[in-house]
Amino acid sequence: MISHIKRYLILATMLLSLLACQSMSNTVVGMGEKDWLRRTLIADLVFAEADQKVYRSDGMYYYFSKGQLLKVDHRLDTVSMASKTVTESRLIDEQISNNDRIQLNPNQIKNKAANRDAVAIIIGVQGYKRLATADFADQDATKFAEYAHRALGIQKEKIRLLTESDADQAALLKTFRNWLPLNVNKGKTEVFVFYSGHGLPSVDGKSLYFLPHGVDQDLLDETAIDQKKIITAIQSTQPKSVTMFIDSCYSGQSKNGAQLLAGAKPVTLKNTDIGYPPEFTIFTASAADQISSASNDLQHGIFSFYLMKGMEGAADINKDGNITFGEMQQYLSENVQRQALAANRVQVPQLIGDANRVLVGK
Repeated sequence: MISHIKRYLILATMLLSLLACQSMSNTVVGMGEKDWLRRTLIADLVFAEADQKVYRSDGMYYYFSKGQLLKVDHRLDTVSMASKTVTESRLIDEQISNNDRIQLNPNQIKNKAANRDAVAIIIGVQGYKRLATADFADQDATKFAEYAHRALGIQKEKIRLLTESDADQAALLKTFRNWLPLNVNKGKTEVFVFYSGHGLPSVDGKSLYFLPHGVDQDLLDETAIDQKKIITAIQSTQPKSVTMFIDSCYSGQSKNGAQLLAGAKPVTLKNTDIGYPPEFTIFTASAADQISSASNDLQHGIFSFYLMKGMEGAADINKDGNITFGEMQQYLSENVQRQALAANRVQVPQLIGDANRVLVGK
């Protein structure tokens, strides 16, 4: 009799857990959108902050709660503990259709009055003259120009877009040293810089380079651009504030994971404190030792894609009409990490600066 009661209690508990998971079945691989991942890798990551998220695969649901992974099989009506902590590698295959794939839609942004005292320098270097391709960097930059106008309210004539061969060393330096001062009102103008392309640390590991179109791996000091030069040029115009979005990595690898410089010895960034001035706010796509990945499904760099998706309103976590840098960081951290896991990579966006500042206003 007691054994039968125990059995019924166990079954009741399992069914209650199953119903709880079923009620959340619309939350599929989060990201704030109705989207599906073809491949989601769950590996060596504790989702303590991702309570009550459900991952779906052909009737199987994986429910994370306080770092524990529960596996629910709707076909067998069973609930089991997949692992005490999320340390297993478990590959879930999903079919994806173009209709269900998450897409960018800048047209849904209520067009801001383009009267903001702001300028934007937007750079995308995809097809390098002497280096491997930086996948989708042109698309990142070209698309971000739309968001700079629609979401940030920057006048089109105040947006400088440089891609491919137009993004060579001379053009970039002239833009920061000549064009920018002509368009900044001291103490009043907000400056935005977006860069998608390759990056490298200097040979001594103490500086960071942007790599323009014609960069030569044997002449990095002469043909790459030290971030410090850009910071100095911007600071000399005395803007009200500066925001930089950097979809680049400094791990020595390209966005698809290939070695960037053939035959080069690995270089690590030894000084992670670049010394950004207090009026600067910096978003980087990844930590210094990580790859900033691109996605064939998204047709963009992962960081760039979710930055723009967040600007559409997805990053307005408290739904007050404003998107702060802190809200954007939270949104990026969750979604970029999850998308990178689909490529078996770890990518964690970084924020340097005031998290309470408003990026996109009402």
